[in-house]
Amino acid sequence: MNYYDTSGITAGLFFESTLMHIRERLRHVLAVVLVFLLVPVAPLLAHADAESDPVAAVVAKVSSAVVRIVTVEPPKPEESKPETKVVGAAEPQWATTSFGSGFIIDPSGFVATNKHVIDKATSIFVVTAEGIRYQATIVGMPAKADIALLKIDAGRNLPFLSFADSDKVRVGDTVIAIGSQFGFDNSVTAGIISGVNRDIMESPFDDYFQTDAATNHGNSGGPLLNLAGEVIGMNSVIITPDKGWVGLTFAVPSNNLHFVFDRLMKTGEIRAGMLPIDTQQVSWMLEQALGTPGLEGALVSEVKDKDDMMLGGKIKPGDVILSFNGQKIRDPRDLARKTAKAPIGSDAVLELFRGGQREVVHVTVQAWPEVKPASGSDPRKLGLELTAGRRENGEPVVTVASVDPKGTAADSGIQKGDLIIEVQQTPVSEPDQASRLLGAQSPETQRFAAVLVERGKKRMWIPVAVPD
Repeated sequence: MNYYDTSGITAGLFFESTLMHIRERLRHVLAVVLVFLLVPVAPLLAHADAESDPVAAVVAKVSSAVVRIVTVEPPKPEESKPETKVVGAAEPQWATTSFGSGFIIDPSGFVATNKHVIDKATSIFVVTAEGIRYQATIVGMPAKADIALLKIDAGRNLPFLSFADSDKVRVGDTVIAIGSQFGFDNSVTAGIISGVNRDIMESPFDDYFQTDAATNHGNSGGPLLNLAGEVIGMNSVIITPDKGWVGLTFAVPSNNLHFVFDRLMKTGEIRAGMLPIDTQQVSWMLEQALGTPGLEGALVSEVKDKDDMMLGGKIKPGDVILSFNGQKIRDPRDLARKTAKAPIGSDAVLELFRGGQREVVHVTVQAWPEVKPASGSDPRKLGLELTAGRRENGEPVVTVASVDPKGTAADSGIQKGDLIIEVQQTPVSEPDQASRLLGAQSPETQRFAAVLVERGKKRMWIPVAVPD
């Protein structure tokens, strides 16, 4: 006799019936829930995306204030001389066009960048994120720091970036770098602060942030930002065994930038203070040898005060400067920064360690020697020498015989040997005709003249800046 477990069949039928009932209830409940959630789903997801992508939010907020710096430099000596001298032949002149980055720090048109980006330039231009190019002038730059302030006249208020307090930056903070890497404008990278107060021996004031945000050639002068979209530094130096980035980027902290730029915008001068001395770090071995109270402070190695006229013999080699106006001195660079911010001619109270004893002396803060940069306001000429030529078929053409690196034509990229086909959509066949058309443009109404040139059997339109 075969026995079947009927309880199993009954239980299975009951379970299937119950499951079907539950499914129907779930369909009803889910329908109600979906209707209930339909309206708030979109804003909730949008909010979640914004929260989960703070870097993108910062970039959207600040990118319009990041600019490209374009410079024109005179030809290098080795580039201006042909290998074989041809008697009577004009030596070619090839102006060098370079680029870097910058950012607008005031709506009136003040632009921050590195000194090394612009210090050899005969012409400087600022290209905004919307592609508009402005001629820039140098407001000022310190003699001993890689910082420069430019000014452009846009005729309107411009978007700008604000500075954060760089003293609050911590190792591990997330940072964003924006700049023109290898000419690719508004390239964005992100990373963290890898170190603070780095000394890379660029200046007496070195206080660099180290970051692993990838930067390359062209990033110099661009902003380093926090997640609030505030500037905490200016990307200035990469250390690499090759031409690319390997994880070592250094930025000037924003407090140092703000000190320089604030003074330049107000007075056109920095007027930084200094003491005529050379100092060095107190190493562990020197601490043992001199019996200094610790490794902090600035050890005086040389006094450069001629005839003791400025310091009155109050500071001597071997002294360790422990404090400046009551503020503890960490190292020689800390002393240089504190002295730079002190008013010129003011009385500075120094605590010294000398011969096993602590002493207090009063000295007068001196002025850093500053060189006033060229204003760049001198009138500029077109700088084009044109000559008549003919094609193989006898057709007359206008040929560029030479380009003055200091003229406005060099800024545009016109080169020796180019053929000028049209000026302002008017065909030209003689040098005088082309010169008259170029000279007829007025900078008040026509900032650029459109010139159609032929180079290597290829034609292109080039905008040439109208001379002042």
